[in-house]
This record gives sequence, structure tokens and C-alpha cells, in this order.
Amino acid sequence: MPSNSSEDKECSYVAVRLLSGLKEVFTFKELEELLGVPAQVLWRYTSHVQFPERSTAKKLLDAIQEKRLLEKAIREIVLGPQGVVAEWKLLFNPRFLNIVGYLAWKHFGEDEIDLVLAPSERDSALAAVVADWLGADACAASERAWVNWGKLLSASYHSSERGEIVYLHLPRDAIEKGARVLVAKGVTRNFESLPALATIVEQARGVLLGAIVVAALGEGWAESAAKAGVKKVKVIVRRSGSGYEISL
Repeated sequence: MPSNSSEDKECSYVAVRLLSGLKEVFTFKELEELLGVPAQVLWRYTSHVQFPERSTAKKLLDAIQEKRLLEKAIREIVLGPQGVVAEWKLLFNPRFLNIVGYLAWKHFGEDEIDLVLAPSERDSALAAVVADWLGADACAASERAWVNWGKLLSASYHSSERGEIVYLHLPRDAIEKGARVLVAKGVTRNFESLPALATIVEQARGVLLGAIVVAALGEGWAESAAKAGVKKVKVIVRRSGSGYEISL
């Protein structure tokens, strides 16, 4: 069990990283009004000049939850004013990825994840940030079988969007035997790559514990998860009949 001092540091660390994520949407003045902490102090926190004490950090986290600031930030960043998901705005936005990393830590933090696996190079930044939050390693599968990788872990799947068979590869030593793996995906419609990733993890004799998806544009991901034998899937934004739903 961690000591009180380490718990204090963890609480402060989470609060500061969430504040950094919220700065993508809110100004310091707006956060001052919403959180009840002076803007200058918030600047010192996000600049890492000073870290909040545990009581202050808890106050910040409670206010963020009570006023649903994460939900508001996710809706604005992911959907924008037009209500359309723009993948490039998500996957190359460090502040937003910090929010996703927090949600991954919240839902998978007790699963002792060893490796966060990205289905493609496009999702590599997402996997890296999620891995940082979980204290895990990260790697990305590739559609290219690089010669300098040596022996490979490989699997394929049929992409209905592209109308072709897609092959995924990883170096054989990318996943250690017994590694507990989480897949991190940015935007998907059916997540058809998930069963192939499950096959790769199985080839390495690892354990695929779950997946986190930033935005699902269709419901096919549930069928893919069932096919892959993955029971724990966290989808943050999903499209429904009436629009988009956000789940924290």
C-alpha cells in the first residue's frame, strides 16, 4: 500500500495533468471561475512551477467532476462546432490525449497493464500517452513488414471500409510472454483490426485485457470485441441514433 506522501503526490499529479488537458478548451480566467482557484495559481500548476497540496488537488478534482468539465472538453475537442469527428484533431493533440490517458488510468489502472498496443502508427501517440499514465510500455503495429524487424508476429483482417485484406505486423520481441496488453485506438467504425491484434498477442503468449477507443462511429466494434474475446472495452465517444454520447 502506498504511503500517504505517495498518495498526495499521485493526487496532485493527476490534478495538474487534467488541468493541462482542460487548458485546450478553457482559459485560465474561465477555470478560475469554475474551480475557485486564482488563475495565477493555476498557471503555476500547469507550468510545473508549483504542485497543489493534497487538499487543493482534491478540491480541483471534485470540481472538475461536479461541473462535468471533462465531458464539455471532450465534446468540444472531438466534435467541434459542426458536430463532426476530426481524427487529426484528436491524435495530434497532447492536451486532449492527456484527458484520454486519465480515463484509461481510471478504467484500467488496476489491471496492471504491461504494454499499450496501437493498431497502427497513426495511433502511436495515443498509445504512448496512455502507456505513460499506466506506467506501461507502448508499441504500434504496422502494415509494413520491415526487414530489420527480423522475425515477426503477423495477422490479417478484412477491412470493409477499404475493401481489402489488411496485414498487421510487430517484431516478435515487441510483446513479452505473459505481458498484459491494452489496445488503444483513436477513431474507428467497426474496429475490425481488433481480432487480428488479439491473434498477434496470442502468438506472443501475452494476455489481451482490454481496449480503449476514443471515438466509435458505428456499433460494429462490439461484434469485433466479441470475436476477439475482449470483454473490457472503454469507448469514450460513440455515435448513436440521436447523435453522439460521451462516457467517462
